[in-house]
Amino acid sequence: MTSRRLEESMGAVQMGLVRMLKGFQSKVLPPLSPKVVTEEEVNRMLTPSEFLKEMSLTTEQRLANTRLMCRPQIIELLDMGETTHQKFSGIDLDQALFQPFPSEIVFQNYTPCEVYEVPLVLRNNDKIPRMVKVVEESSPYFKVISPKDIGHKVAPGVPSIFRVVFTPEENKDYAHMLTCVTEREKFIVPIKARGARAILDFPDKLNFSTCPVKYTTQKILLVRNIGNKDAVFHIKTYRPFSVEPSFGTLNVGESMQLEVDFEPQTVGNHSKRLIVYYDTGEKVFVSLYGAAIDMNIRLDKNSLIIEKTYISLANHRTVTIYNRSNIIAHFQWKIFAAQEEEDREKHRVCEDLMKEEKNETDEFLEECVIDPSLRERLSIISRTFENQRKLIQADSVLFLNNIFTVEPLEGDVWPNSSAEITVYFNPLEARLYQQTVYCDISGKDSLCVLNSGYHVPGE
Repeated sequence: MTSRRLEESMGAVQMGLVRMLKGFQSKVLPPLSPKVVTEEEVNRMLTPSEFLKEMSLTTEQRLANTRLMCRPQIIELLDMGETTHQKFSGIDLDQALFQPFPSEIVFQNYTPCEVYEVPLVLRNNDKIPRMVKVVEESSPYFKVISPKDIGHKVAPGVPSIFRVVFTPEENKDYAHMLTCVTEREKFIVPIKARGARAILDFPDKLNFSTCPVKYTTQKILLVRNIGNKDAVFHIKTYRPFSVEPSFGTLNVGESMQLEVDFEPQTVGNHSKRLIVYYDTGEKVFVSLYGAAIDMNIRLDKNSLIIEKTYISLANHRTVTIYNRSNIIAHFQWKIFAAQEEEDREKHRVCEDLMKEEKNETDEFLEECVIDPSLRERLSIISRTFENQRKLIQADSVLFLNNIFTVEPLEGDVWPNSSAEITVYFNPLEARLYQQTVYCDISGKDSLCVLNSGYHVPGE
C-alpha cells in the first residue's frame, strides 16, 4: 500500500512538472532526464560535420538536442545555520544541492533586436526541501525572470524554472554569468551568446591508405568557408603527418588549398588528429590515417672485399641499388645505424656547444667589467652559437672518411631502375681495414647495411 502511494506521489510530481513545462512561454521544452557527465565529455572536441550541424541549429533546437550536463562550479560555501534548520544533507560538499540544466546557456543564430528565451532548470538533488535563487549582474542584454513561487522551498527531485531573456544589439559574441544561491553554496552558470562564425568544410576523415615507408605521400584538400564570418585559424597535427599552410585567413565563401603530408618512418598503421583552431575559440578535429609498407628496393650485395691494395695506391668496387617499385627512391649513405643514434650524437654536440658558449660568455662578461661598451656585442656570441646548433640539427650526417669514399653519397633512383655506387679505398698503413656503412633509402623501413673489408699487404 505504501509502495502504491509512493508511485502515485511520484506520478503526480512528474505530471505537475509536465504541466509546468507546458505552461512555460519558451518555444522549446528542456529534456526531463539529461545525463550528468564530466565537463570534458560535455565539451568534447567535435568533428567538422558535427560542428557544422551544431552551428546550424537555432537556440531552441540546440537546447532540445542537449542531452548532457555537468556539475556546476561551486564558488563559495555558506553557513547553512543562517538560512535553515536542516543543516545536514546527503549531498557531498563538492556537489551543489541543485543541478542546473543546461550547465551552460548558449544562444546562437540570433537576429539583432529580437528577444530570445531559454529556461534554466534548477533541480533539487537533496532528499529534503531546499531554497534556491538566481543572482545576476546588471546587463543591458540579459535578464533573469524568477518563477512566481521564488522564496519558497523546492521539494526533493522537483525543478525550479527560471527564464533567461536575451536581447542582442548585434550579431556578435556576448558573455554573462549567473550566480545560483542555495542554502549551502553559491555556484555559477555561464551564459554564452555565439555571434557570426566561420565554418571551414573540412572532411571528418582523411585516409592515406597504403603508402611507402620513409616517403612523402601528399593529399590536397580544397577547403571553403561556408560560415558567415571571415575565418582566422591555425592548424596543428603530429608526426608522421604535417600540413601546409598551418595558419591563414579565409573570407566568407572563398576557398583555399591545404597540403597534408604523410611521411611515416616505420612500417605499420599510423593515426593522428589534425586540429583546426578558430580565433573565436572553437576547435574541430580531422582523423588522419595511413599504413606504411616496405617497397621492393635493395642492394645487390651486402659486403665488399678488396685485396692487395698498396699504400699510396687506390682501389674501388661497386654496389648497385635496385629500385623495383613505382616511387622515386632517395638514398643517403650514413654513419649511424639508426635515427636514434644520430639524434643522440647531435644532442651531445649541441650540449658541448652550450658549454663552450657559457665559457665564452663568462670570459666576455669579465671583459665588459673593464669596458662596458663591449656589452652590446654579447648578442653576437649568442647568435653565433645558435646558428651553429641549427646547422648541426639540420645536418644529414652523411658518411665521410679519409680512408673510404662513397660516390655518390646521396641521390635518387627512378622507378624500375638502378643506380651504381662506387666505394673507393685509399689506405694509409699496412693492415686490415673494416668498415660498415648504412644506406638510408626512402621506401625501406630498415637501413641497408654494407660491410666492407679491405686488406693492405705489408712492404
